[in-house]
Amino acid sequence: MKRILQSLIVLSLTFGVTLAQQKTASDDQLYDLARVDLKAFAQQVSKNASSELGQAQAIVRWLAANFDWKATDYQKRTVQEIIERKGGNCNELAMVALSAMKELNIKLRRVREVNIHTNTPGRGVRAKQMVKEKGNSYSVFGRRHNDHVWLELYDSAAREWFPADPSSGLVGLEEWMKGRVGFANRVTMNPLTEDMIVPFAVFAADEEGEFTINRTQHYVVEQFDRLYEGRLHTQPAWKQWTAMIDLLDDKVSGAFAGNVNLHEYEAQIDTLAEIYEQLRASVRNRSW
Repeated sequence: MKRILQSLIVLSLTFGVTLAQQKTASDDQLYDLARVDLKAFAQQVSKNASSELGQAQAIVRWLAANFDWKATDYQKRTVQEIIERKGGNCNELAMVALSAMKELNIKLRRVREVNIHTNTPGRGVRAKQMVKEKGNSYSVFGRRHNDHVWLELYDSAAREWFPADPSSGLVGLEEWMKGRVGFANRVTMNPLTEDMIVPFAVFAADEEGEFTINRTQHYVVEQFDRLYEGRLHTQPAWKQWTAMIDLLDDKVSGAFAGNVNLHEYEAQIDTLAEIYEQLRASVRNRSW
C-alpha cells in the first residue's frame, strides 16, 4: 500500500494534476460524449494539443485517469461495450484509445510485449493449465512473465514512432522508458503496472495485423542503454542481457504464433530477471 501511495503522489507532481482534479464535472461530460460520439470526444479532449503526440497524450491520459483496469476474463467486447463498461484489460483499453485516435487520423499500430513479472507461483500454475486446455499461445503469461498490449503512434513532425500505453497513461519515449524499463521509482497512472518489471520482447503489428515488426532491440537494448547515457553496455552483465534478449524475443514470437510454449523457458526468464537486477545494482553503485 505504501508503494502504491508513493507512486500516486509522484504521478500527480509529474503530470501536474492532483487526484481530485482527475475527476471533475468535465470528465463526466467527456465520458457521456465518448459514449455517443467518439470523434467528438477525441477532438474535445485533445483540443489544446498541437501535434499527434500531444493528441495521443491527452486521450491516453484521460482514459487512464477515468477508466478502470479490469482483469482479463476472455470475453470479446466491442469498443462501445468497453466504453459502457468504463474499463477493461490492457487490450480493451488499447482498443478504445486506438479507435479514438484514429478519428483524428493519427497513424497507429498495436504492440504486444512480454515482460518479466513479479514472481507469482499460483499464477504460473493457472497459466500452465491454460496452455494444456487452449494451446501454446496462452503461454505468454506465467509464473514470472506476463503479456501486455499497448500502441505506437507515428508523429509526423518528429517522423518517429512513439509508445502510447492506455493502461499506464505513459506516452512518449522518455516517459515510457522511465516508467517501464528504467531502474528509478516508476511513475504510472496504474500502480498494477509495478508488477511488470521490464519488457523482454516487443513486437508491433504489420499492415495485416500480425505482430512481425520486432521493436525489442529499439526499446530494451538501444534506448535502455541511451537512458543511462550509453554506460550500460560497459557493464559485465550487459553482454548477458543482450544475448538472453536475443534468445527470448525469438521464443516470444513463436509463442504469439502458437508454435512455442514459453513455459519451457522459465529458467531463462529467471536468469534474465537476475541480470536485470545486476544492471540495476551497477547503476545504484555507480560502478562505471
